[in-house]
Amino acid sequence: MKEKLNELIDHILKEMRAVGFANGTIRIYTGIFKRLQKLADARDNIYYSSALGESFISDSAYGRREKYCHSRYRYHCRCIQFIESHITDGQVDWTPNLTKADFSLNSIVFRLELKKFDECMLARNLKANTIDGYRRFVFYFFQYLEMRGYHTLDDIKNGDVLTFISLICTERYQPTSLGAHVSGLRLYLSMNESTSAFEIELPRYLPKKRTILEVYSDDEYDRIMAYISKNKELSLRNKAICIIALKTGLRAVDICNLKLQDIDWEHDYINIIQEKTGRAYKTPLTYEIGNALANYLLDERPASDSVYVFLKITAPFQPLLTHTGCRQILFDIVNGAGVEGKGRPYGTRITRHSTASRLLRHGIPLSVISEALGHGDPNSVIIYLSTEDAKLAECTLPLPKKGVGK
Repeated sequence: MKEKLNELIDHILKEMRAVGFANGTIRIYTGIFKRLQKLADARDNIYYSSALGESFISDSAYGRREKYCHSRYRYHCRCIQFIESHITDGQVDWTPNLTKADFSLNSIVFRLELKKFDECMLARNLKANTIDGYRRFVFYFFQYLEMRGYHTLDDIKNGDVLTFISLICTERYQPTSLGAHVSGLRLYLSMNESTSAFEIELPRYLPKKRTILEVYSDDEYDRIMAYISKNKELSLRNKAICIIALKTGLRAVDICNLKLQDIDWEHDYINIIQEKTGRAYKTPLTYEIGNALANYLLDERPASDSVYVFLKITAPFQPLLTHTGCRQILFDIVNGAGVEGKGRPYGTRITRHSTASRLLRHGIPLSVISEALGHGDPNSVIIYLSTEDAKLAECTLPLPKKGVGK
């Protein structure tokens, strides 16, 4: 018997609870499904149809701004994936939706150029997040060209690139965050002989937002570690993840990607290739990390052929491959330890900063800290000086004594 849309939605939300989705995530999807139901009601659709699904996915504009919202697009795609997989075989497909946004351009030339740019980035083996950011920025450039009435690359004139940069800073990006995206436009312009001359209009230096990083103090660190040690109700998996994050400063993506063969039990090392930098990284397998991993692998990890160390706790025991899962684990443990957020971020971002800060407080040279954190650029570690008042004080010059210099 064909299920009504509201019955489908209720079934999927019930399944989400059964497979262990976080309550916050379920609340988000509940709101999105309500949006779908509202659209269906407006169309007098009692049952789901592919036309309804396509219309819902195409509704990618955010609120009254009527501008494309990538996260809205992704959520809509995911909800339709849940529904259609359930209709097809009775099983909800929970796999991540990696469909890229379908940016709309009127010019056939610009659409082909965007496709060519995609192929160029894939050929360079750029990371998925980098590709997504670069593609969106170049799309905005093409959108700007169309707004000016251009249809081909030959229409571009001197000053257009510079005007676009000025405009994008007022409409979509903060100047301090633009540096990570301008590189994408620079890459695109360099691809074509007809546009390479316009690279000169791109700024060579852009100011970066420099903030004092938030970290856990020594007292907070000790409280978190004590909570992990004493709390018998914590899962062994979550204990191991938190200990690795606090002791090594590894990024969430590298913790999730940790494989069984990466652990060298004989020589007491963990060897990985970092996802962000692509560089080999080696960190000692201390007794705390080793014991935490051994306890999880021997006493709690589900029987699985997966090469990944950390698996989900519910069947079918898929690898824990998203950083959001890591963040939620750390969030729960830090809160359980009674450490207040005080506006600070949660997850491996703050544990990474805290690791660097703790090493710095113990007098470890910046070059050694950079190596320990696996930085591609040794100078990246300089930012961690902002976490230490004492170290910053050492960098200041004393005020001249009264009368000196007269």
